[in-house]
Amino acid sequence: MWDTLRLRPVRFAVRSRIRRLTRTPFDVGAGPAVLVHCAHHKVGTVWFQRVLSTVAGYYGLRFTEVPVSYGRSTSATPAAGVDVVVYDRANDFHPRDLAPRPYRASHLIRDPRDVVVSGYHYHLRTDESWAHEPKDRYGGLSYQAFLRSLDEHDGLMAEIERSARSTLADMAAWTYGGPAILELRYEDAVRDETGTFAGLFRFYGFTDTAVDRGLRIVEQFSRQHGPLAADADPHVRSGEPGEWRRHLGSDHVDRLKELTGDLVIRLGYETDPDW
Repeated sequence: MWDTLRLRPVRFAVRSRIRRLTRTPFDVGAGPAVLVHCAHHKVGTVWFQRVLSTVAGYYGLRFTEVPVSYGRSTSATPAAGVDVVVYDRANDFHPRDLAPRPYRASHLIRDPRDVVVSGYHYHLRTDESWAHEPKDRYGGLSYQAFLRSLDEHDGLMAEIERSARSTLADMAAWTYGGPAILELRYEDAVRDETGTFAGLFRFYGFTDTAVDRGLRIVEQFSRQHGPLAADADPHVRSGEPGEWRRHLGSDHVDRLKELTGDLVIRLGYETDPDW
């Protein structure tokens, strides 16, 4: 039995190598590159991670997920030789970490107002360790315990304060229009899974056959009826764009504007500052 257990990693490595040698998703004209996805908290991270890790597994590509690094000792640099990388915090991605290998990257954003609402409900129930660590700023409570001590109105206000310092600050600081980076919106991906992922796979340099294979994997993890549907996974709710309108009041909106300025307009979710 122990011999079998010791051989499992070896067998897995051999199978992956065989797949890399016999299967490739890349079009001859595009050539292989490191595939990168840059994510933000509560912006489809689990969804894209599951799709891309499964695609990588089919082709024997080496996949890794780089966890959020700020405030922690975790390294934000992926291991050498990786083929597909998902950065849980987009701003931890630096092309120099992959040099001299070429890369093709995607970056996903979401309406900041919906990020707040989604984050609030998620943080009420998450088992992520950081949300359970006592903090002086919350009177010795963990963030989750602090949220649970508040009604929804005040809890959403607390989430605005937290998001403005983290996820929304990262979206504001991101350099948009960078080379070899495809900018995507969560709302578009929710509305049109097939179109969004087909465009992503083509940007990554996939052949038509590989795009079709990738879309079959997308179907496995569909937010509409797969394991990431709102009634099947605790990470997700409805994901409906514009959900913030049912939850945020005028004082929430005013505070969000105070903390993030014209971010909603800069990201293209509004054109009038009086939203």
